Amino acid sequence: MFSVIVPVYNHARFVAQAIHSALRSPLVGEVLLVDDRSQDGSASVAARLAATSSGRVRDLTVKGDSNRGAHYRLNQLVAAATCEWIAVLNSDDVFVNGRFEALAFDPGFGKADFAFGHLLFINQLGELIGAKRGPDDPGVPFPECFQVSQMVDGGNLLDLLAHQNYLGSTSNMVFRKSLHSRIGGFAAYRYIHDWDFALRAMILGEPLYVRRFLTAYRMHPGNTISESQRGVDAEAAAAFTRLLSDFPELTKRPEFARALQPNANGVSILSISPELSNTGGAVGISVP
Repeated sequence: MFSVIVPVYNHARFVAQAIHSALRSPLVGEVLLVDDRSQDGSASVAARLAATSSGRVRDLTVKGDSNRGAHYRLNQLVAAATCEWIAVLNSDDVFVNGRFEALAFDPGFGKADFAFGHLLFINQLGELIGAKRGPDDPGVPFPECFQVSQMVDGGNLLDLLAHQNYLGSTSNMVFRKSLHSRIGGFAAYRYIHDWDFALRAMILGEPLYVRRFLTAYRMHPGNTISESQRGVDAEAAAAFTRLLSDFPELTKRPEFARALQPNANGVSILSISPELSNTGGAVGISVP
């Protein structure tokens, strides 16, 4: 039922645990790996795992290939996947035991084409150090006018996501291969390709929020997102500019406009959308 795709980069000490966490579930039909020109021996670990997996793990690494970035490798792996559903697993993260069963047997899974859940946080030793329950545990407070519980219960996950990436990681998302095609794949962002993809998935698909802990996100000094807050913010501004260009109807959503005034990454919709600037932030809404 599920193809697990694993872009590998400089995680030699973690990748075996990541792969084994995916192979625990019989619902995982295949695990696809590709090394993105790691410098720490990750490629050798990936090749060994594939060689000893009885065909369930496939290593798509091409010797001598250049570093292409996570977004490129994710798209490459999706194209090679043979199952209807795709689950992303970053090579330093771990899937929680039973996560695929929790997804597959959720009452809403049959009509969904994008799903996510809660995150655990682990350190370099695999020790539990925290947890995040989606929009119930925001990184920064949502706008005071947001009734978060009511929005979640009513299925309004998009406007909340416009304010901040409460999914936290590509490892916390599964999606149909057909939805990836409709979206056009992961965009060429270094830091926020997951956030951009999730926003577009909620616009073009049917999202499902499974209120279970599904993934353990590993925190360590090498996390890409910690490299440059300025880089993250710049990409967020570029991504929302493109999003509003592609989906101008979003300017008619008052709560979407509220989420971007500014959102958690300092993106102000007033500087992105002249239409909203001229209407006080949203049609019929006065923004303080």
